Amino acid sequence: MAYAFRLGDPRVAYIRLSRADLGEASAGAKLCFAIRLGDAERPLRGALRQDMLSIIDELCDIERALQLSATLQPRVVIRQACARPGAAETLHDEPLLFHHSFFAPIVDYSRAFPHGEADAPNGPGETGGVQERPAALAVFTHVYDDNAMLRFWEAHYARLAPHGDLFVIDHGSPTSPRLLLHPETNVVRLPRGVTDHAEIARFCSRFQRFLLSEYRWVLHTDADELLVHAQGNAALLARLARPNAAGSACILAPEHAVDVIQRLGDEGPLRLGEPLGPQRGFMRSNAMYRKPALACEPASWSQGFHQVYEEARVGVEPDLWLLHLQAADFDLLLRKNRAWNAIRQSGADRLISPQQRPDDEESLRAWFARAYADKGFVPIPWELRRQF
Repeated sequence: MAYAFRLGDPRVAYIRLSRADLGEASAGAKLCFAIRLGDAERPLRGALRQDMLSIIDELCDIERALQLSATLQPRVVIRQACARPGAAETLHDEPLLFHHSFFAPIVDYSRAFPHGEADAPNGPGETGGVQERPAALAVFTHVYDDNAMLRFWEAHYARLAPHGDLFVIDHGSPTSPRLLLHPETNVVRLPRGVTDHAEIARFCSRFQRFLLSEYRWVLHTDADELLVHAQGNAALLARLARPNAAGSACILAPEHAVDVIQRLGDEGPLRLGEPLGPQRGFMRSNAMYRKPALACEPASWSQGFHQVYEEARVGVEPDLWLLHLQAADFDLLLRKNRAWNAIRQSGADRLISPQQRPDDEESLRAWFARAYADKGFVPIPWELRRQF
């Protein structure tokens, strides 16, 4: 048996193999490492073999494999590296067990606290189930100095939930969103340091858990993203009101995602405070924005909120669209690009998400021209435009 464990740093995991001899075939060869679950294999990125395997596990490859494993016995597999997974000779394959030290640094005890009792049908003191959360839906975003798009965000989601159920995480904006939003919209202000996309994703993951203590569903989007149901808000709320079957997906991603793009020369600047749909008529498909945004259980987002680590719990909703508004106004995008190119980033953030956005009129117009030439640049159906 191979054993997985940790030695202090939660970002690094170790696997001790029961046999260290990989044979002559491995001499000088580049090796690839994976966890095998039945017929499927999940690669272990950042794995290094010395006396044992050490794995840089910042992306939780091992934990995500276990989440997908159900009752399958995980096995650790070592192969000669190759372009096609599974095509190289297997040098090592054995069952994998886990020492308690592997999980100790990542246990979240807040999820183990007992819930209050619901109205118990069998009399006082007898558990009738988990206490019902009193509100249906909370919607939240995080923002830095993007008050124009935040106006559209609030107007759109206030049609889906009361203002008191909207939450804005203001990450140190020079002009507070509190000055322009509805008085009942919640604003939580954070001090601003250097920009770090991983850190804000961690904060929002924790904030989502806070909201889930009182809301059955929580929706998170960026300030320039609108989630739309093709049949309207009533259909979306009806979907959320349906009980989830055991084992069904509790984190939802839209099947459709598009960039809404201003057609320069035909469409003028956005009129703030008015519905956006009638002002913009063209879109371009962008699969990157099929983001897992809506959840009735804890979701742990990675940088940019495009993925969650709980991928086994994600389901795709065919009637949901995510509309990305970044390019919906040329002048707003130009100012935003200039601001982002000038921000201070942490060293880790600079390596992962360097800011190199077109920030002069000529290069940005060239970007728009390429978007218009894309075969996916098409009119927005009017039935969809009516929803935002």
